[in-house]
Amino acid sequence: MLQNEKNFVSLKPERTFFSLKTKTMKKFALISLLLTGLFAIMLTSCDKPEETKAVITVKYTTDTTKVAPFAHVRITKYDVNVEGQADEDGVFSHLFRDEAILDVEAFLDTTQIGTGTEAYGSTTVRLERGKTVYKTVFIN
Repeated sequence: MLQNEKNFVSLKPERTFFSLKTKTMKKFALISLLLTGLFAIMLTSCDKPEETKAVITVKYTTDTTKVAPFAHVRITKYDVNVEGQADEDGVFSHLFRDEAILDVEAFLDTTQIGTGTEAYGSTTVRLERGKTVYKTVFIN
């Protein structure tokens, strides 16, 4: 029987380098999983919404090369209501979230400064997602 005991093979698994039985290997596995997860999160960041911008220029009908500085501009349709004032170059711009077809009104009231004129004009603008749309409103 002694001869059989010498040839007996142990069924106990050998420890290898990749065995997770040591504390350092467990830490290594945990850190690599965390780093892989963080890297995956960084690559799948949220998409920013595309900017839809309307740029409205207000000009006079009598002289189309002349802009109407500081004209009042209103962009409306259903639940959209944006009001503002054009700058000294007659330009008003606004960012929107979605596509839309909107009504644009522009008016200039100079009765307060003594010239006593009122000018009004309107048009429509079609906004396209991710694009800047330029539109000119002519006022009379």
